[in-house]
Amino acid sequence: MFIAQKATIKFCSLKCAQRNHKLRERKERINKSNDKNVKILQTAPVVEKQMDISQPQLAGELIDIKTLSAITNISECTLFYQIKRETDFSKLKNGRSLLFHKQTVVNPIRA
Repeated sequence: MFIAQKATIKFCSLKCAQRNHKLRERKERINKSNDKNVKILQTAPVVEKQMDISQPQLAGELIDIKTLSAITNISECTLFYQIKRETDFSKLKNGRSLLFHKQTVVNPIRA
């Protein structure tokens, strides 16, 4: 049991006081960071990413994997998995990017 000799002593030793100081500093840094993040989130405008699929693409109706993902509401990973699994999945490879004919790909996926 700790009995203080003076009214201002809060801890039994220097080591305990240092431990508490470190803990208070850590909590203060965390609270300051949380307050800063809350202010940033409150002032930041909310931007929803929506693709306009009503307008037709270029003349060739070629779409990339992100657009295909947005149109079909299927994740890109699932689409890549389907491409690997199905050999008759029509695709064009342009360098490292994959392009798809919109009509030949969207109709079989939705069916």
